[in-house]
Formats: sequence, structure tokens, C-alpha cells
Amino acid sequence: MRARENCREVRNLDKLLTVSVAAYNGAATLQRALDSCITPNSDQLEVWIIDDGSTDQTAAIAELYVSRYPELFHLYRQANGGYGSTIEAALQRAKGKYFRTLDCDDWFEAGALENLLPYLASSCSDIVYTNYKTVQDDATLQTYPVCNGMDPDAQYTFEDLRGTDLCMEMHGMTFRTEALRQANLNLPHHCHYTDMLYTFCGVQASQTISFCPVTLYCYRLGRDGQSVSLESYRKHFDNYEKVAFLIAERAQGLAGSSAKEQLLIWRARDVAQHGIEICLRQPCSWAVWRTLKGYDKRCVHQYPKIARAIQNKNTRFLRVSWYGMYPLLGWWERRKYI
Repeated sequence: MRARENCREVRNLDKLLTVSVAAYNGAATLQRALDSCITPNSDQLEVWIIDDGSTDQTAAIAELYVSRYPELFHLYRQANGGYGSTIEAALQRAKGKYFRTLDCDDWFEAGALENLLPYLASSCSDIVYTNYKTVQDDATLQTYPVCNGMDPDAQYTFEDLRGTDLCMEMHGMTFRTEALRQANLNLPHHCHYTDMLYTFCGVQASQTISFCPVTLYCYRLGRDGQSVSLESYRKHFDNYEKVAFLIAERAQGLAGSSAKEQLLIWRARDVAQHGIEICLRQPCSWAVWRTLKGYDKRCVHQYPKIARAIQNKNTRFLRVSWYGMYPLLGWWERRKYI
């Protein structure tokens, strides 16, 4: 661990931060997201609104902000390619020293960007963490204090943080743009859950970490059709499986000797394990049983290191019973979420 210090970028990056706003049919919520990006030091910020083939008024709302704040907001319209394609489009155009994402139905906490930007100006860390909170439709809040206990004036390595349960959610992470560009993201298009691969690749390409103790991101939960809802997981489980195994493939070859490799293996394990939990929480059926069995067997055969790392009771009982305990375990898992 050492004191943070200024660094000079190799590229001519004339902004401190690029924000990528993925916008697909987001007319109902986009205005709040964009309003939250307007700060007194907006000249240090750029916001790329990526209209991902919207059929509503998303582009018209974006164009209004571009016309009012041409130095701050930029609009790029593309045929629908999914979340991963919006990140790639924004990263390709980014002129910020740092890069982060903002979904069009989420927003930044008032005043938080104002505090983050000067911090980024004095940082050369590959990842800058900030706190975030979830907001339910009934206004219930839960804050995730990602930065608690960390020295904001220090720059950490992964070895310094060995054993720490580092956040791997995009809501708490701002990446140095050059590190992301070296990460070979190659995110799948027309696919949900690519944010998990985005952060995994970003961490894999990073070496240093800092913590800015502001609560920045407000993550809206509870809306209909949300990709993390149980119904969406059911409809798009093939997408989840694809992303989980892309992450497992990257982690399978890691030795696990360094703190960063250990963290990445744990993340791949958690993502793979969550796929099993998704199946168990679905209504019991032969179709779900076949999906669950096929998913776990593929993990065991193709990514044995990741499969061995999954040691929770449900998975162990499923495997020793040749998945015969699926109905009982599914019932037990579902009752916890009623």
C-alpha cells in the first residue's frame, strides 16, 4: 500500500470521467439519469448516451440534452445489440481518464459526482471504488458501504487486500479507461448479464485500487421486466449460462496463487453457483431439472477448477444424489423467497 499520486495518461484524454448510459426504450426514466450527471464541474465529464435501437422517445429525450449541454452529453444511435454492445460503443469513443456505466433507469446521488471528480483527478489507480445503494419501488433503501475501513488517501494492490471480499458489482466500480481498453472485453451482444463479464475483465486487467468514500450509484430494484428478477432469469437462463461459462473459461486457467487470481476464481465460483440457485428457485418441473443437471454437468466437465470451488450444501447434495434431491432442495430454496 502506498500514498496515491498523480499520473499522466499516455493517451490524450481531455476529460476526467466518461459515463456510458445504456438506453433501450428508457424514455420513462432517462431524464432522471441524465439530470444526475449535471454538476458544477461538468466540463471535466462526458456522458455517452448509447441508444440501443429504442422504439420509444429515448433518442428524442437524449437529443434534447445534447442540444442543451453539447460539451457534456453525446448521443450514439445503433441497431439493437444488447448491453455489452453499448459498453463497447461508449468505450471506443471515451475521452475520459476514467470510465463507468450508468443504466438509464438508475441515477447518481446528488452531489456525489462533484466529490468524485476531484478524487479521480488525483488518482492513477486502475479501479476506484465508491459506495452505492439499492432503491426499491416502495422507497426502501439499502446502502452498500464498499469503502468502509479503507484509507481514501492510499493506493492498494490486490495483495494488500488479500482475503478482502472486494465488490465485483459495476455499481461500485469506476475503471481507468486505458486499463479497460487493455482488458479485451469482447462482450457478447444480444445477451443479458454481460455486466458480470465486464467487471470480471476489468479486474483481470487491473493492478491497483483506491477507495473514494462517496455514495454515488442509486440502483433501482423491483421494476417489472428487470433482468435480475426471477422471471427474467427463467426466460433468459441461456444468457446467464453463456456469461457464467465465459467467466469460468477465463478463470479456469488461473493458478490461484496471487490474491487477484484467487479473487477472480471466487467470483467465477459465485457466478456459477448462482446459476444453480436460479434453477432451484424456479417452480419444480422436469424441464428445470434437465436444465439444472445439464448446467452443472457442463461446469464439472469443462471447468473442473470452478466446479470444485462450489462447496455450498445445495450443490453438494445435488451431486451426491445424482440430482435426485432436486425437488426437496428446490422446495427449501423457494420457501426462503416467498
